[in-house]
Amino acid sequence: MNLSEVLTFINENKTPDTKKEVGVFLSISLHTKGIRPKFKLQNGGGLFENQDFIDDYQQIFDNYLLSRHPREDENTRNWRLSQYKPFTRDPFLQITDIIKGAIFQDGQYTIQLPNKSDEQYIWSKTFEGFDLIGLFANKILSLMLEDPNGYLVRIPSKPSYETTGDVQINLHYVCIKDVLQKPETGDFIFQTRDKKFIYWINSNIIIRFVKNKTTGKWVIEHENGYYAHLLGRIPYNILGGRYETDGYYSSFLNKAVPIADEYVSNYSAKQMIDKEASHPYIQQMNIECVECDGTGKVQVQCEIDDFHPTGIKLNNCSKCHGKKYISINPADRFEVSKDDMDKPAIRIINPDISINTYHKDNTDELFQKILDALHLTMIREAQSGTAKAVDQEKLYQFISGISNHIFDNLIYNSIKDIIGYRNVRVSNGLTLPSDYEFTFVKPQQFNIKTAMDLLSEITETQAANLPVFIRRKMIGEFVDKRFSSDDVMQKKTKFISLNDPFYVFSTAELSQMKTVNSEQIQYSQMLPMILDEIENDMGQSYILNSDFNTIKSKVDQIFKTKYVSNSVIKDEETAIQ
Repeated sequence: MNLSEVLTFINENKTPDTKKEVGVFLSISLHTKGIRPKFKLQNGGGLFENQDFIDDYQQIFDNYLLSRHPREDENTRNWRLSQYKPFTRDPFLQITDIIKGAIFQDGQYTIQLPNKSDEQYIWSKTFEGFDLIGLFANKILSLMLEDPNGYLVRIPSKPSYETTGDVQINLHYVCIKDVLQKPETGDFIFQTRDKKFIYWINSNIIIRFVKNKTTGKWVIEHENGYYAHLLGRIPYNILGGRYETDGYYSSFLNKAVPIADEYVSNYSAKQMIDKEASHPYIQQMNIECVECDGTGKVQVQCEIDDFHPTGIKLNNCSKCHGKKYISINPADRFEVSKDDMDKPAIRIINPDISINTYHKDNTDELFQKILDALHLTMIREAQSGTAKAVDQEKLYQFISGISNHIFDNLIYNSIKDIIGYRNVRVSNGLTLPSDYEFTFVKPQQFNIKTAMDLLSEITETQAANLPVFIRRKMIGEFVDKRFSSDDVMQKKTKFISLNDPFYVFSTAELSQMKTVNSEQIQYSQMLPMILDEIENDMGQSYILNSDFNTIKSKVDQIFKTKYVSNSVIKDEETAIQ
């Protein structure tokens, strides 16, 4: 498309057929965002009317999730809408946090750029307050899970005519509802969420459009365009998920969506039944009103007329309101005959709650199925170790697929485009983007087991006499899990693993090794205490900021004095004996 064709296209408000893609986004984001339906307030107006895309979500509530029963009146309907709570949001947030923790752990991946300026840039807090990986962990992961057909596009933060120095890049999320033309056509056209700008991106240029305040038509913002990236490709990725044969993506979390939808409908029915059918009612004996003697009427004076020749008329009793009997209120005193003393004056009758119990069990079962579909099943003590291993394996495979997609596609291509934007070369008098190779190692394993699981496995490896290198690896995994936020402990453990070949052995195992002398055993046993002593004397900053050679010299110096001291004591004990 040329500029004239694009202007015609955007001013004719043409949009692609994205009903399926938009349907995926709305169906899952309703749960992940905790969307609430609109409802009317008694004093006028409404509530929850300002949520993004609320009209689209309301259609889902009105026609699918909370559709009106044929005999449901307007007031009951409005009450049901007002009682909706986004209970299904929590499981989706839980699995998102688990995926985030498993994939983006420090040490799980390696990214090294030979250009130190570029490397410093991707690790700086310039991506919406995060570094590059932090942006993916805290924002893009969630967007990918709820809008798999949305796009991630890399755009310079300022147009070329305002850029000085190194180019700063925005990783811009484009919601599928904001897409005007898909990039697969060779021309990517989309509007920003606030509808302030429209972008047109092809393989060489970026042009931004704004609305003319006078004509209301979209016009080019600047005669020089926005940015000539010259990458030879559109700098974008579709966020992605599970590819469907109809040509679009469903979310990685899509298995849980129909169950979550069913839960919403069933829970609303449960609320209605609990409100209407679970309250007890009171049965009490008839107690005649003493004011009207059980007639419900009392005589009162009035003016004499044709209807009241005696000047008396009958009014409803003010105490029983014409009902002839009075109700019994707390702390009221009333008299009964002696024969009736053994009879209860009031009886509270509880209704049959079997239907309520059925609906409660049904909704509880559906919620558990949501947890199962999201691999959040809680393993109970009664379940076997095999069942636990199967659940963990399913979760591992689930996270592995998501991790591969994020690192192989989204992160790798983002770094590649950032390099292209920030580096140039001259070819035949033309300034073109430059490219270079960089080190990129994605996560290979995901620590999804609990610390107690890992500790139990370490004990089992010792009992099974597995090779030392396996035990070393498992101890490292345990420390990573148990002390993931303790940088000092991580550093000390790494030092011990590099300088003590016997740290994986117990004292009993060491005592049986004939080739290990007493000095080696003492070094292995005293090393953790020496490191603690250095930490106490020199401070945590010394451990964190010193290289291993410096720490090793300090440890050897302290151990030498302690080992000599112990040797002297042993010699004295031997002489005494």
